[in-house]
Amino acid sequence: MTITKMPIIEHIELTTARVPLPEGPLGDQIHHVTDIEVAIVDVHASNGLVGTGFSHTSGWCGATISALIKEIIPDVIGQRLSPRALWDRSYKYIHDVGGAGVTTHALSALDIAYWDLLEKTLNVPIVDLLGRVRDRVPLYGSGINLHMSVEEVIDQVCRWKAKGYLAAKVKVGKPDLEEDVERLLKIQQAVPGFPLVVDANQGWNFPQALRAFKLFEPLNLLWIEEPLPSDNIAGHKQLRERTNTPIALGENVYNLSQFTHYIESGSADFIQADLGRVGGITDYMDVATVARAHNLPMTPHFVLELSASLLAAVPKCVLCGGDRRRPLERFAYRLIRR
Repeated sequence: MTITKMPIIEHIELTTARVPLPEGPLGDQIHHVTDIEVAIVDVHASNGLVGTGFSHTSGWCGATISALIKEIIPDVIGQRLSPRALWDRSYKYIHDVGGAGVTTHALSALDIAYWDLLEKTLNVPIVDLLGRVRDRVPLYGSGINLHMSVEEVIDQVCRWKAKGYLAAKVKVGKPDLEEDVERLLKIQQAVPGFPLVVDANQGWNFPQALRAFKLFEPLNLLWIEEPLPSDNIAGHKQLRERTNTPIALGENVYNLSQFTHYIESGSADFIQADLGRVGGITDYMDVATVARAHNLPMTPHFVLELSASLLAAVPKCVLCGGDRRRPLERFAYRLIRR
């Protein structure tokens, strides 16, 4: 039996890039996005291989994330490749400036690179290193489309359905809530029977969210995502107790401790950790374990090129219908490719 000796990290290259959106500016209740900023790291090891990782922003603060990565780099040079050990070392190193947010964005880029380097070193796909449980995962089509006309959104949803996605996620948050309802009804009429998810992007206060949930309830949505500001755990719990439509969140929840608080308080039905924000693959899989312990499913959010592969290693990766107690029986899948 041949045992592969883990290499030593010799140097790390850091690049900050601004990528314009190819179809022009996008928006939702709280964002107007023209570009995505990405912090990219290339970790060079003593075995001659290079692991690449990155973190993303919604158009700003990429330089801030990169500045923190620069602070971390000298502390990991000369260390043996071990993603979990390196994650723990760096988290302790930067924890005093914050346990979540910019810190976990910075850790995400490095951690993804470590796992990429480990995959290349062992010549085994990441999903198999983590423990593959499936070859296909359920995915939904998603877009930032609040600025679009309802006809444009309908065309978008039709294209997603034609590509074989499970469901469609569209934005809500018009100044007049009745306009949101009208748009959603037109989409459902145009694509009958196709499951629909909506995303409020933290744009409502509690009374607004409660009214929206009541008005949306006849639509039998799969879930409503981020109805309240993401740090309002108590508000999400109250909303969930007083309404019937499931709640999804995680895009703006940044570490294992925060996710554990949400999950244990009974404030969410679907967990959407964002791979580029939660600290990378290491913390993502820890969040998935806590979710599974509470019988909650993980669902995709952004960076699908990587997160779809990770979900192939997550036992509880299913989507449920508008009734929390009834699993959706109809799935669409996209093949996981290395």
